[in-house]
Amino acid sequence: MTPTALTIAYCGPIAASGEPARGGFEAANRRLIDDLARAGLDVVELAYAPERKPAWRKLLAYGLGFAGLAWRIATVSERWDVFHITPLRRQFMLAEFVLCHLARRRGARLVVDLRAGAIAEDVASPSRLRRAALKSILNAAELICVEGETYLELAEVRGKNALYLPNYVDAGTVGECPAAPTERINLAFLGRIVPEKGIEVAIDCVRVLHAKGRQVQLKVIGRGDEGYIARLKSESVGLPVLWLGAVPHPEVPAQLRDGHFFVFPTRHRGEGHSNALTEAMSQGLVPIVADNGFNRQVIADSGVVLDMAASGEDYATAIEMILARGDWNRLSTAARQRVLDQFTGERLLPALVERYRDLAGADARRPSGPAPARTPLQREATVAGRS
Repeated sequence: MTPTALTIAYCGPIAASGEPARGGFEAANRRLIDDLARAGLDVVELAYAPERKPAWRKLLAYGLGFAGLAWRIATVSERWDVFHITPLRRQFMLAEFVLCHLARRRGARLVVDLRAGAIAEDVASPSRLRRAALKSILNAAELICVEGETYLELAEVRGKNALYLPNYVDAGTVGECPAAPTERINLAFLGRIVPEKGIEVAIDCVRVLHAKGRQVQLKVIGRGDEGYIARLKSESVGLPVLWLGAVPHPEVPAQLRDGHFFVFPTRHRGEGHSNALTEAMSQGLVPIVADNGFNRQVIADSGVVLDMAASGEDYATAIEMILARGDWNRLSTAARQRVLDQFTGERLLPALVERYRDLAGADARRPSGPAPARTPLQREATVAGRS
C-alpha cells in the first residue's frame, strides 16, 4: 500500500468473489468493490449476512450479522478513510443507523449509497423511528450517492454533496449487437426468480408466441426458491424455456450474447436501476420492460416500456410489432450505445474516487479518534459523467 492509498470500508449485501449474486445489491456491490481495488484503493468488505429461509432463520442471520458488524466497526484498529454503506433500509434501518454512527465515531467519512427504489416511501414511512433513523443517516452523510437522477431532487438529498452513481458494466464486456432474428426469437430473463420480478409474465409471453407458431426460446438465468421454480417448470412443460439457474457474474455476458429481447415485467415495489437490465442492453438485447423503478430513464428510446400490469400477451405484441416494423436493429444498436454512453465503470468510477479523495483529504490520513463536528457540505449535486 502506498502512503496516499485510501482505505474504504464497504458495507452492505456483497456477493462472495466468483460466486453468483443473490440479487442486485450483491451484484452491484461486488462489481464496485472489485473495480475500486483495481483502481488502487484498499477495500475492506463488511458484508451483510446472506438471506436464509425460512423467515426465522433470515431474521436470526441478519440479527447476528449486524451485531458482528457493529462489534467489528467498534473495535477495529485499522484506519478507515471512508465508510461506504448501501443500506437496505426499512426493517434494517435501525441497525444501519447504528453502523453508520459507529463508523463516524471511528473517524471515517460517511458515504450513503441509496440503491433500489421506493426511497420516497421510506422517507414517508409510518414508523416514526425508521423515519428519524433515515433522516439522521442522511444528515450525517458527507456524500450521498443515488442510482436514479430523480433522487437528486428529493428534499432529503437536495443541497447535500450528492453524486449520481447508477449501476454499470465494464466497457470491456460490452458485446457487439447480435444478428437480427430471422427464424427463432431469443428472449432472456435475468435476475431473482420470484413472482414480483415478473417471471410468470415472461413465460406467458413465450406461451403466446409459441401458440402463434413463432419459433421462440426463453433463457432464464437466476436463482430462486426451489419449490417455486419446480412449479414453474411443471407449468411450462412443452414450452421452449431453458432454465440455466444461477450463473457466476463473469459468465453472464456470454449467456446473453445470442439474445434478441430482454423481457423485464418487474412489479417489485423496491425496483431501482436493474443490474440485469444494463447487462442485457450491453449485449444488444432490446429491452421490453415494465414502467417501474428507473426502467424508463435507463432505456430511454432503446426499447419499449409497458404498464406494470401488462400481460404476457402485451409483451408478445410489443415484440411482434418491433419485428414487423423492422425496428429491431435500430433499437439493439441504441441499447448497446446507451450503455457505452452512460453506464460503464470507465465513465462513472473516476468521479466516485475523486469524491473519496476530497472527503479524506489530500494526505488520505487523519488522526484517529471520534470525528469532529462538521458543517454540512453545500456544494451543488453534480451528475457523474455528464457534461
